[in-house]
Amino acid sequence: MKKYLPLLLFLLLTLPGFAQKSATAYFISGNTKFKAGQFAEAIKDYDAVLKRNPKHVVTLTNRGVAQDRLLQYRAAIADFTKAIALAPDYAEAYLSRGFSRYNLKDYRSALLDYNKGIALAPENAKAYNNRGLAYYGLKDFSGAVADYTKAIALNSTYGAAYYNRAAARYRLGDTKGACADWTKAKALGIKDAAVSLKNYCK
Repeated sequence: MKKYLPLLLFLLLTLPGFAQKSATAYFISGNTKFKAGQFAEAIKDYDAVLKRNPKHVVTLTNRGVAQDRLLQYRAAIADFTKAIALAPDYAEAYLSRGFSRYNLKDYRSALLDYNKGIALAPENAKAYNNRGLAYYGLKDFSGAVADYTKAIALNSTYGAAYYNRAAARYRLGDTKGACADWTKAKALGIKDAAVSLKNYCK
């Protein structure tokens, strides 16, 4: 028995250090769970990061996005707002808050966030597509078409932008342009485009 005693003491002394996960480990774990669609579990890991480092802007933003995915829009907005207060030039926080505000149908506030986010990240195709959604919500279909067109210019295989532009063009009375966009969206794998083609492009 005596010959095993030093090893046993070593394990007892070092176990607490092994049991304590670092903020980095929780952050990586949270991101892994987020990518797997385990948003509630990801939030728990992000909580652990923020307990150790409450000013970690990326974690605040990631937790906000996870909360948005769980339809907890106001909690998400609170996280994005904290991130913006800590890092006023962090484009992703503005763009993410814009999307949560869009989900609450607060289109005008969403537009303001998208404007700021796009000013900070002018080459972000998704940002233009999402701002187009806000314009569409405000019934500014010309503004929506302009943003979807910019998104497509930045990413020519952006199927959702073609699909969304088609809807805005249709509302503007441009059936030919809408049908061309739905055809392109279908070719890029947007399944709902086939339904629109059947219903509106006979």
